[in-house]
Amino acid sequence: MAKIYFLRHGQTDMNISHMLQGRTNTDLNDRGRRQARSAGRAFERDGIRPDIIFSSPLNRVRETVGEALAVNSLEPIDMTLGEALVYQGEKIPRVTDERLIEMSFGEVEGIPMSELPDDFAEIFFEDPANYEPVPGAESYQELLKRCRSFIGYLRENTRPGAILADKTIVCATHGGVLHGMLLLLWHRDLEDFWKQQVLNCAIVRADLADSAEDDTAEFIEEGFTGEEKM
Repeated sequence: MAKIYFLRHGQTDMNISHMLQGRTNTDLNDRGRRQARSAGRAFERDGIRPDIIFSSPLNRVRETVGEALAVNSLEPIDMTLGEALVYQGEKIPRVTDERLIEMSFGEVEGIPMSELPDDFAEIFFEDPANYEPVPGAESYQELLKRCRSFIGYLRENTRPGAILADKTIVCATHGGVLHGMLLLLWHRDLEDFWKQQVLNCAIVRADLADSAEDDTAEFIEEGFTGEEKM
């Protein structure tokens, strides 16, 4: 039976500045790298050794994967899925999947929350059903469509006899995407999108059933607020 885990990336300077990062290709800061190594220790604690990693293409996620694996003297190697399925080496195959990239915030990316239009944050976070994307941004419906697609992909390919059956799979992604995954896995409504806190380097175990109605998920690592002494 496959084991599936979702991992959010570590802290970046834009996290500290309370900006919407979206598709901006930021790097981890020093604290973020330490958080990623703590995630690696959580994997070690729970006996999680990935057979394959699906990753967002953005640097902060890729760095998080590298730092987490290094704790256990492992190293990622970038491959296509086909290459990963036949790979016999000691490194951990990492397959880029665009469905795991962060939600796009269009023209408001990189702007401090305090400088956004007066009603933007209130509508975006408190009333998602009535959020209308600014130019270049992604809607909640578009985000959830690709989250649903990715979960469906995992479901089909981890069934008995399928290509990922019995694999340990880590899906490395972003806060917005992981909120979307949890909304679907917990069968909640869009208005509850932000009700669950998803901190940097949080780790979620997903249990996919034959039918989406029976999917479940739980945190195995809560992650970090950025205020911890590390």
